[in-house]
Amino acid sequence: MDVKTFLDNIYEHLCCPVCFNRFTNPKQLPCLHSFCLHCLQRIQATSGIQDTILCPECRRNFTIPGNGDLNTLPTNFRLNSLLDALPVTECKTSRVKCGNCDKRRQESAYCFSCCSFWCEDCLPLHNRIKTFKEHHALALKDFGNEDFKNIFKQPTFCVKHEKKELELFCQVCKTTICNSCALVDHEGHAKVTLEDAAKEQRLRLNRAIESKKRKVQKKVTRTAKLAENCTQVQEHAERVKSKVMQFTDNLIAAIQAKRNKIFDEVEKKAKQALKRLGDKSQEIGEEMKRDQTAIEKCDKMLKRSTNAQIMQPNEFLEQLFREESEQEDTVDLNGESVIDFDFEKNEELYNYVHAEQLGFWKRKTKPNKSTAEGKGISEGTVGLLAEIVVITRNIMGEQVYDRNNRVTMEIRNHDGQVCSAKPQIHDNKDGSYKISYFAKETGTCQASVKVNGRHLRGSPFKTEFKPRLFKPVLSFGKQGSAPGMFELPWGIAVNDKDEIAVADSDNHCIHIFRSDGTHLKSFGRRGSQQGQFSCPRGITFYNNNIIVSDTFNHRIQIFDDQGHYLDQFGEKGNLIHQFDWPSGLSIDSDGNIIVADVNNSSTTIFTLDGQFLRRIGEEGSFISPVHCIQHDNYFIVSDIGDHCIKVFDKQGKFLYKFGMKGTEDGEFNTPYFLSVDKAGHLLVCDSSNHRVQVFKLTGEFITKFGVYGEGKGKFGLPVSTAVLSTGRIIVSDFCNDRVQVLE
Repeated sequence: MDVKTFLDNIYEHLCCPVCFNRFTNPKQLPCLHSFCLHCLQRIQATSGIQDTILCPECRRNFTIPGNGDLNTLPTNFRLNSLLDALPVTECKTSRVKCGNCDKRRQESAYCFSCCSFWCEDCLPLHNRIKTFKEHHALALKDFGNEDFKNIFKQPTFCVKHEKKELELFCQVCKTTICNSCALVDHEGHAKVTLEDAAKEQRLRLNRAIESKKRKVQKKVTRTAKLAENCTQVQEHAERVKSKVMQFTDNLIAAIQAKRNKIFDEVEKKAKQALKRLGDKSQEIGEEMKRDQTAIEKCDKMLKRSTNAQIMQPNEFLEQLFREESEQEDTVDLNGESVIDFDFEKNEELYNYVHAEQLGFWKRKTKPNKSTAEGKGISEGTVGLLAEIVVITRNIMGEQVYDRNNRVTMEIRNHDGQVCSAKPQIHDNKDGSYKISYFAKETGTCQASVKVNGRHLRGSPFKTEFKPRLFKPVLSFGKQGSAPGMFELPWGIAVNDKDEIAVADSDNHCIHIFRSDGTHLKSFGRRGSQQGQFSCPRGITFYNNNIIVSDTFNHRIQIFDDQGHYLDQFGEKGNLIHQFDWPSGLSIDSDGNIIVADVNNSSTTIFTLDGQFLRRIGEEGSFISPVHCIQHDNYFIVSDIGDHCIKVFDKQGKFLYKFGMKGTEDGEFNTPYFLSVDKAGHLLVCDSSNHRVQVFKLTGEFITKFGVYGEGKGKFGLPVSTAVLSTGRIIVSDFCNDRVQVLE
């Protein structure tokens, strides 16, 4: 940034973030945030704690040296040099105080040797003083860029002894001092020149920077290798799936061939049965014709014959009577076995297929580093150096045998070859068995396995699960103050058009983007008037309106979708209608606004016109709540002061909480804003751990994504998330001054 641009924006650097006035005696906390001494003293007095102080910016606690004396905090000399240069920038609009007569004049000069201002009346006197002969004084109206730079390079003076330059460093007290301090307060202490001490400190700092750079480079190389390994794993997984697919296709083809063979046999059996039935039907039909003919002839004889005729010898009648005297037809059609074939399934094969795996897991692991489990045909584990495969049907004594009385345990190496091992099995009498073996290829190894069960018991090895992956697909924004550029982006929200709104806290404005990162518009600037902001943080959409928490102005502002001011409510205080650092915003199921009020330790609900409705939770439920959302019948609150997530019912009654301070899965370090994704899972910005964690609404950890860094998918304090209609996740990457999109 050039000097002119810097001077045009010098007021932004010289305003205390607590009182919003020009710095007076600026003191710097260990987190490098600076505040007026009197502001820090007021915060200390309010807290009632003498030896520690809470930074108003980052909310970190620090121990105050010197038994709580805030004067012992280091002075921000850079801010003091800027304050010295400020009158030069104001000379055209206001008068400058003379360092000699204290009168304020618009026509003044600055002496680079005295480091003070001289009015036009005192300047001739200054120039006549013999000791000031070599001094260089310049009229303020004639100042150029180089002159401003020279002011910034002016020596630093002691706060105890006016106009005494800091020239020494006390090695005992570890502080910079002037010559007067060296004689009065540091007599007998080891001292070196400030220049030499600073030179040594700069060397140490450069060494530290180089060391960090080497570490970062190693980590970059390592992450690149990990990315390469990820690609290899994915490619290998596809090959394994192809093998499984080919095997199952072949298995299905073999089963289908056997099925078709059975179908052919069934067809053959059915044709044979149908032929028999057809032949029998034809035979019976011919018999029926003969019987019908006999019936007709008999009817004629009965109707046409006399007694003498009917009693005459007749071969037809004799044959008829012989058939009648014979035994009735022995063919019982109802009792005849018409279907003489059926299918009986191979019960053993059926049970085997259901009980057994399609194949073995074979893990390739390095010696002494395996942490995987796997199953063989029945059960198995990948141990320290080998893979145990258990194929069992029953237990006999100390050994496992199959039906043919053979030991059914095998110890295989990583290539699937059987090792020269003699496995022994001990019954633990609890349904599990201790497996001990020694092989020259592997050495001694033990594991505990449930032989006929479906899981391992007491195994010393962890199970590996494939996590749900979030892939970075887009990143937009960079550091700057122009429209579409960020200075510490905070809250983020998405409307029904998939337009993305970002609260730019340090540029004191709101940006609107398309889902592809195209900048649409920006509105707002620093100030306390309507439509102006001071560190906006929370943001949400409702009915095409944009609602913003104007944090340092302690109010909520409402705008239309074009960024035109509509309304506001709230002011600084601790009453029900007042705020002290309102942060995260959301809309409840009734269309009301939920506000998380950090310093008032409360979460409250207001109507759209700012009417207070109720609080969530009782007094003392929160330490520093930063965001609250409603999902179904639950209110979910992130409390950075307690490093956890708290859940309440729809009436605001506390139900449970989960999480604690830490870096493990399910633990948090300053959890910020919340959202719920398309799968109904809770996304938590675990900011100081530089990641986003994903949970079930019960608090059960599912997965996480993000690590510290500047690359794609890496974060520097992720603060807020939102979900697009496509299911993609939007993340505000606070310290990297950008927004990332993941899927």
